[in-house]
Amino acid sequence: MPAFQEQQHETNGSPCDSSSIGMNDIPFPNNNSQNGQFNIDKSKQKAVFPSSNDSDTLGPTSILSHQNKIRLLYFFYRISTGSIIPIMSLYMQHAGWSSDQIGKLQSIRPIMTMLSAPMWGGLADRTGRKRLVLMFTFVVSAVFRLFVRFTEGNFAMLATALCATSFFYSATTSLLDSIVVSTLPETEKRNFGKLRLWGEIGNGVSSSMMMYLVNKFSHGFDYAFLIHGIASVVAVAFMVLYVPNDHAHQSTAKPVTRNFTHQRNNSQIFRNGTAWKDGAMVIFGSSQLLALFSMVAVTGFSLGFLENFCYINLRQIYTKHGQMELVGRDISLCRVFTSLGGVLCWFYSGALQSRFGPDSVMFASVSCLPLCFFLYAGIEDRLGPVTKAGFLLSEAIRSGIFAALWSTATIRLNELSPPDMKAVAQTIMESIYRGFGHTSGSYFGGILCHECGDAATAFILVGKMLLSFLCIIGTVGCMKPTKKN
Repeated sequence: MPAFQEQQHETNGSPCDSSSIGMNDIPFPNNNSQNGQFNIDKSKQKAVFPSSNDSDTLGPTSILSHQNKIRLLYFFYRISTGSIIPIMSLYMQHAGWSSDQIGKLQSIRPIMTMLSAPMWGGLADRTGRKRLVLMFTFVVSAVFRLFVRFTEGNFAMLATALCATSFFYSATTSLLDSIVVSTLPETEKRNFGKLRLWGEIGNGVSSSMMMYLVNKFSHGFDYAFLIHGIASVVAVAFMVLYVPNDHAHQSTAKPVTRNFTHQRNNSQIFRNGTAWKDGAMVIFGSSQLLALFSMVAVTGFSLGFLENFCYINLRQIYTKHGQMELVGRDISLCRVFTSLGGVLCWFYSGALQSRFGPDSVMFASVSCLPLCFFLYAGIEDRLGPVTKAGFLLSEAIRSGIFAALWSTATIRLNELSPPDMKAVAQTIMESIYRGFGHTSGSYFGGILCHECGDAATAFILVGKMLLSFLCIIGTVGCMKPTKKN
C-alpha cells in the first residue's frame, strides 16, 4: 500500500489539530497512483473547514460561524478607519491649509501606497506570516495617525506623520482581503462581497457620526481622533480573535493532481525568492490582468479626486448660497447614502458577476464615473431639493462604483495570480489604485480646483474628459472585427 494511503487509513475518523496542518502535510501522488491524483485526507480537511459531505462547500453551522467572524472583523476594522480617514481633508481645511496644499498632503498616502504596498505583500508571501504582517502594519499606522492631531500648524511635521502612517497602512486592507478570499471555498468566493459589505456598514456608521461631530462642535476633530484610537484597539482585538490563520486557505484545496504538484514546487521557489521575476512576468504579462489594472487606475484617479474635494465642494456651494448652517447635517446624510450604495453593490456583486461576467461589471462601474462628477457639480444653479438629491445620488454611485469594481477585481485577481503571490498581486492592485490613481487624482485635483477657482468647475471639466475617453474606448471596441465560428 502506498505511503499516502497508509496515512489516510490511519488518520480517517480521528481528531486532528488544525494548527499542525500545512502544505507539507498534504501527501503527493507517486508513480503507483491512478491518474496522478487522490483524495485529500478528510480528517485534515475538517480541521479548518468542517464539511458534512465530500464537496468544497461548508456545512450550515460552520459557514455561519466562520462568515459571522469575518463580518464582525470587517465591521470593526472599518469602524476604526472610517472614523478619521474620510474627514482628513476637512481636518486639513480646518487647520488652515489651502486647496493646493491639501492636494499635495493628500497625495502622500497614495504615493506611499504605490511604493510600500508591494513590499508588505511580498514580505507576507515570502514569510508566510500574513496575519502577523497585517496586525503589525495596522497597529503602527494607527499610532502615527493619532500623532497627526499634534501637528496642527506645522506643514513639514504633518507631512512626515502622513508619510509614516501611509507607509504602514498601505497594504493593510489588501492583506485582509487576500487572506479572506484565500480562506473561502471555491463555491463561496463569489459571495466575498456579502462579507465585505459589513465593512461598508461600519465605515458608514463611523464616518456619518464623525461628519456630524466635526461640523456641529468646535472640538469635533478632537472627538474624532479619540474615537479613532478607541476603535483601533477594538479592531486589533478582533484581528487577534478572528483573522484566519496563515495556513487556513490551504485546506480548501481540491483533489491534488500532478499539475498541482508542479504549482506547489513553483510556490516553494517563489517563497525562496529565486523565481519572483517569473511570477512578476506572469502578473504583468497577462492581458486580462493589464486590462483589470487599467480600469483600477482610471477609477483610482477619479475617486481620488472626488474623495478629496467633494466635501470641500459642498461647503463652497453651501457657503455661496447662504446655507452653511445646514452643511453638517447634509454631509452626514451624504455619508449615509455612501454606505447605502456600497452595501447594495457589495451584496449584489456576486450575482452581477454570475449574470453579466466580471469584465462587464468592471466596465459598467467605470462608465458611471462621469455621472458622479456632473452630479457633484450641481444640477441647478440654485441650491434646491433637486441639487441636494443629486449630491445624495452621487454619493451612492461613488461608493457603488468602488464596491462593484473592487469585489470583482479582488476575486478575479485571486483566480489569475500565481501561487504564493496572491498577496503581492493584491497589493500591486492596491498600489495602482491608491498609488498611481489617487496620487494623480488628489495632486492634479488640487491644481485644477485652484486654477478653476472652485471644485464644481473642475468637476465638470474632468467629467467631460472622462466621458470623451469612454466614448473613444467604446468606439474602438465596436470597431474590432468579430470572430466567426
